[in-house]
Amino acid sequence: MQGLLGRDWNEVKLELENMGKTYNFQISRPHGKMEASGSCRVVRVREFDDRVEIVLVYEKFSPRQS
Repeated sequence: MQGLLGRDWNEVKLELENMGKTYNFQISRPHGKMEASGSCRVVRVREFDDRVEIVLVYEKFSPRQS
């Protein structure tokens, strides 16, 4: 599962579904005056007997427009 780090979420999601793995994911977002955009990448993977937990972040960040 550690080979999933840094990869695009859409690819990883298909791979997990093809393997029949149950997964949970959480998207981490920037705090404050930053706006996230782009596709999501895998930054953390925890594998358990019954599931895989994944943390995602967006690829791009820019200052939030007021």
